[in-house]
Amino acid sequence: MNYLGLPLLAAMLWLSPPARAQGVDGGRFHVAGFGRVAYQPNLFELSFAVVSDAADASVALRQHQPVVAAVRQVVQAHRGELSELSVDAPRLTTRSGDESGAGYRYSTRFVLRVRGDDALALLQQQLSQAGVAEFESLRPLSDRLPEYADKARRLALQDAKRKAALIAAELGWTLDAATAVKFEDDRPWWTPQTPTARQYGARAYNYAAEAPAQTGEVTAQVDVEYRYSRSGVPVR
Repeated sequence: MNYLGLPLLAAMLWLSPPARAQGVDGGRFHVAGFGRVAYQPNLFELSFAVVSDAADASVALRQHQPVVAAVRQVVQAHRGELSELSVDAPRLTTRSGDESGAGYRYSTRFVLRVRGDDALALLQQQLSQAGVAEFESLRPLSDRLPEYADKARRLALQDAKRKAALIAAELGWTLDAATAVKFEDDRPWWTPQTPTARQYGARAYNYAAEAPAQTGEVTAQVDVEYRYSRSGVPVR
């Protein structure tokens, strides 16, 4: 076997036309793009739980049931203002002992999506009067989130294209077509992503300095691969 021919074959492959074009005439590079759309919420996700504690499980249940019934009555009165409603089954848990000894807790969790801030304010007031001691979370949403998410993605693509054109102009390259696109942290429209350090920190993007985070917003982050040439001849 002619072992001297192997290095020569490897060199010929390395110097093949596609490789020479990639190494001399141009190549590919990646840019990150970011998009943000702030919106006025018209839908709110409210979550809370009815909680009843007692030293005896049966007593906790007797205390729990009338409060849950009162809360259900309030929710039913506002049914026309709700886009979604979820109610968990009553859950029994034991509590560790303290000065009063061990005890039991019944809890029933509700998640509502309410249309309009006026309806939300009145609903919270009536739920408090019915026996809800604390609201777990309140998340602003919009029934136009799919539209806003698409707009944020378009802005991210435009941002990436602008950066790619800037890079090519400064380095004297000829910018060719985009060859690959990947959206980062993409998620369903009903769970919009609030900008975080994890999302933007890796790209050295000072989001807070450019635009402080809002309560109602959708963001998008994209990674785009662009092809460029140095001689003006497109690289394939």
